[in-house]
Amino acid sequence: MFLHRQMLPVGLLTVAIVGLIWPEPGRAMALLPTQYVAVSIIFLCSGLLLRTQEIRHAASAWPATLWGMTSILFITPAVGVAVALHAPLEDSFRLGLAIFCCMPTTLSSGIALTSQAKGNTALALLLTVSTNLLGVFTIPFVLAIALGAVGSITLSAESLLVKLCLTILLPLIAGRLLRLRLGDWADARRSNITVVSNLALISVPWMKFSQSSDRLAAVAPDQLLMLVGAGLVIHVLYLVLNGGATRLFGFSVPVRKAVVMMASQKTLPVALTVLALIPDEVLSAQSKGLVAIPCITSHLGQIFVDAFLATRWSTMDHESDGRT
Repeated sequence: MFLHRQMLPVGLLTVAIVGLIWPEPGRAMALLPTQYVAVSIIFLCSGLLLRTQEIRHAASAWPATLWGMTSILFITPAVGVAVALHAPLEDSFRLGLAIFCCMPTTLSSGIALTSQAKGNTALALLLTVSTNLLGVFTIPFVLAIALGAVGSITLSAESLLVKLCLTILLPLIAGRLLRLRLGDWADARRSNITVVSNLALISVPWMKFSQSSDRLAAVAPDQLLMLVGAGLVIHVLYLVLNGGATRLFGFSVPVRKAVVMMASQKTLPVALTVLALIPDEVLSAQSKGLVAIPCITSHLGQIFVDAFLATRWSTMDHESDGRT
C-alpha cells in the first residue's frame, strides 16, 4: 500500500501543511513534554528492531569501517557546515542545514538502500550502530563548534551531551535489552512498530511547524527552492567525496556501496531531537520551525537521490550478471 510504504515523506508534508493552516493544536502539544516522549519512543523502537547479529561479519572490513565512521562523524560535518554557512539563504535555513550536516548516518533507510544496491548490508548496519552511539558523544562538541561559527549562537556541549544520553542512548539501550526477550515478537510486528516510530517522528516537526507558522508563512518560494538545491548540492558533494575515497582505498564493490551510501546520509530523528533539546534562550521556539525545514528537505532529498542511485547500482549488477 502506497501510504504505508511512503508514510514518512507523506506524513512530513502533511504536518507541514496542517501546522501552517491550523497551528493551535500543535502549539498546545508543544507546551507539554510531548516532544521528549516522542523522541524516546523513536529510539526505543529503533533498539527493539535493531538486529545486530550480522555485525560480526563486517569485522574483516575494518579499513572501510574506519573511513566510514571518520567521514560520518567528522569529515562530512566539516564539509557540509562550510557549504551551509556560505549558502545564499536566510540565517535560520543556514543554521538548519548546518545542524543536519553534523548528524550521524540514517537509522534505517541507509541499510535498506544498501541492500537494494546489493552492497554490504552487514557493514551498513555496523556503521549505523557505531556512529549513532558514538554520535551521542561527538555531536554536542561538533555542533558547538559549528554553531560558534555562526557567531551569534553559543551552545553548551556538556549540557546537550547529558540530554542526548537521556533521550537517545537510554531508550536505545532499553529497546535493545527488550529485544533480548521480545525479539521474535518484535520481528513479527516490525511493520506496526515502524508505524509507531514514524508517527512519533512526524509529531516533532508538526509541533515545530505549528509554533513557527507565522514566520513560515512569510518565507518566499524562491528561498525554499534555493534551500532544496543547497541540500542536494551538499549531498552530492558527500557522494563524490566518499565515492572517490573508497575508490582510492581500493575497497571491494559491495563495501564501497555500503560506505558511500551510509557515509553520505544524515539522520532526521537525531537532528530533530537535537533541535528540540537546544534551550529556548539559545534558539527561540518560533525559530525552531524554520530551522527544522532544512533538516526535513535535506532528508527527503537524500532519500530520493539515493533511491535512484541504489536502483542504478542494482541494475548495473543485474546487467553484469547477465553478461557472464
